[in-house]
Amino acid sequence: MTLSTVFWVAVLSQVPAETSAEPWQPHEAECYRREDAEDFAAAGDACRRAFETVPDGPHTFGQRSLFAFKAVRLYKRARAAGGHVAPLCSAAAVLRAFGAQLATLPAGERSSDRADVADGLRTIEPQIVGACVEEPADDAGDLIDVRRRQPPADPPVTRSPPRTDTTRTTVRRRPLRIAGGVALGAGLGLGAAAIAMLVRAENMQAQVDALNATYPAGVRIPDAEWTRYQYATIRGERADRLAIGLGAPAIAAALSGVVLLAIDAHRGRAGHFALHPGPAGIRFRMEF
Repeated sequence: MTLSTVFWVAVLSQVPAETSAEPWQPHEAECYRREDAEDFAAAGDACRRAFETVPDGPHTFGQRSLFAFKAVRLYKRARAAGGHVAPLCSAAAVLRAFGAQLATLPAGERSSDRADVADGLRTIEPQIVGACVEEPADDAGDLIDVRRRQPPADPPVTRSPPRTDTTRTTVRRRPLRIAGGVALGAGLGLGAAAIAMLVRAENMQAQVDALNATYPAGVRIPDAEWTRYQYATIRGERADRLAIGLGAPAIAAALSGVVLLAIDAHRGRAGHFALHPGPAGIRFRMEF
């Protein structure tokens, strides 16, 4: 087993299991990125994919509610910006899907979400009557010229002239330098991930503080805002744990890389020059 293999086993064994991302997180990030770019239809599609990929769990319906209604709001903004009715078709599809999921719950649970779904459909459906029709399949492909279906001919092979250079190059491998570089790169990467988690935790805490300021003790919080509060709290705590879990191996990996590179540099200075006896006296050689 090589030194780099031992290092990776040690580093990966310290990373907590929670570093694996939830399946909806990439879609959530894409949703916010598209929203910032004012590409509201694409942002709605990304939030819709986040809604569809939320796994079953104790907070399933809270997360799905957040993504579903955010997707609907984005689709409405896309409709207002572009004038096309297609985003409203997507909004209605999201509401129907979420409504079907809510119907599986016992009567009375998440009554606010049920009411919001019904209100949303009452508003949207009159605007899309007869407009949400799937496009027919394209049958024109059968009329394509057969010659277009044939793969392009391979380009002619040009043979390069034989090499006349008779020089030989000797490469001296430096395993410590390679392992040190890999370790240092891993440490920097894990450190960047830890910093990102700290920033995310700070953002989630800011949302929690804002909700606490809006709804002080004794004031009833609406269901939608309570869902946001729980969601921000859970994500903030998870980001804190990830930052701590990534920080320790990041420091260990970076220090290991620096030590390995220092050892390699010390050995390199000692072994780059050599004196060899020869027929005409002592010969001096430098090796790289």
